[in-house]
Amino acid sequence: MRGRYLSLLALLLCCVSCLNEDKESKTPQAVISSFTLGYYKVKVQSVDENGKDTVLYTVESGIMYPMTIDQVHNRIYNADSMAYGSDLSRVVTSINGTGFVTYRYADEPQYKYLWTNYDSIDFTRDVEFFMTSSDGTFTRKYEVEVNIHKVFPDSVKWVCMANTEFPALTGINAVVRNDSVYCFGTDGTGVKAVSYRDISVGDWNGANALTGLPDGWQHRVTVCKGKFYTVSDSTVYESADGVNWSLVKAGIKSIVVTGEDYGELWAVTCDSFIVRSNDMADWVKVQKLTADFPDSASIMFRYPLATNKNLYRSMLVGLSADTLYASVWNMLSGDTVWTKMDIPSKPEVRLPAVKSLSVISYDGSFFSMGQGMGGFRESDDNGLTWNLCKSAYKNYSPWNPFMQLPEEVKDYNSVFTGVTDSNGYIWIMTDDGRVWRGAMNRLKKN
Repeated sequence: MRGRYLSLLALLLCCVSCLNEDKESKTPQAVISSFTLGYYKVKVQSVDENGKDTVLYTVESGIMYPMTIDQVHNRIYNADSMAYGSDLSRVVTSINGTGFVTYRYADEPQYKYLWTNYDSIDFTRDVEFFMTSSDGTFTRKYEVEVNIHKVFPDSVKWVCMANTEFPALTGINAVVRNDSVYCFGTDGTGVKAVSYRDISVGDWNGANALTGLPDGWQHRVTVCKGKFYTVSDSTVYESADGVNWSLVKAGIKSIVVTGEDYGELWAVTCDSFIVRSNDMADWVKVQKLTADFPDSASIMFRYPLATNKNLYRSMLVGLSADTLYASVWNMLSGDTVWTKMDIPSKPEVRLPAVKSLSVISYDGSFFSMGQGMGGFRESDDNGLTWNLCKSAYKNYSPWNPFMQLPEEVKDYNSVFTGVTDSNGYIWIMTDDGRVWRGAMNRLKKN
């Protein structure tokens, strides 16, 4: 009986509303002042206790996603999109305003329903809500738009950028400077070269021969205060454009690979000292080189502490000869020496010493990749432990299972390199001339 009564009442209200639909007005006698969605299910991809992919369903409340009411254009929408996988096919609503409310689906304009706060409404369809004044004189139509993320926000979508004029380079090494990606290496004829492109527009410009570098080039390049630096034949060389190089400092065995935002250049001298310089003229001895300090060009990051933004931590990752695992070193603001981090007791969370080892800083964590690793390893504890991203971890909740390498790179047995840019993208380049660009969907800036 109740359903029949509501149907008849809805028909009556539809008739009244239709008579007055041409009399829509901005009058305060017919206005929706608040609109809130109730509970709904969210489909979540996860990992079970056996490490197998599985699907879970959670319940969320629409109160976490406030609906904006645009009274000028009669629109109701959520500025913050709901989670990917949200099921809005049966959702109750809470509505406040002046008058009484009806609604209809845009694909069935001939049917209009009286709204109640226990009706389940299908927001997967376009819905229009109507507020009619108490005396039936005025009716105001609102279009409702519920926004949902179209892709999982923590998934990385990779695009292989084919036919981009990116050359095949051996000993490949990439850096980012001034919103451009530079990739250094040696071309097929043995010529030292660089290729570069803007991170947002344009294309790679082929292989540009480097000038001013003698034999003995280590293929590792870093950026400091807007200039490029590298070591060749126990000498530091500098370049303003990445192509033309000039001598800066002799007696240097290797440099530490820093980032563009780091204000000092670190290096290891031929007489076994760790040194630093902020002007490339004066070099300060920091400490005597220890036997277990990385003897390859190391990767270095500097970032503020979570507990005190005025203090900084520097983290250094590198390889030593004849070791199975990479070593990680730390230095805090005000410290004068590098300290080696403890080696975890569990081998599975140590960082393997692999060829083409690259480490990137991304989304508040560090990610490593290299030959034979099969995917990213992530560290969120300043480099102490490194967990393979696709694994069950911490009470079987997923450990970022969506942070994956491109399929073609997972088993790539030659050299590749990776960097991140200011638009939230990760770039991966292989020495056979292929380029991938990808990003977590929620981190992309354009």
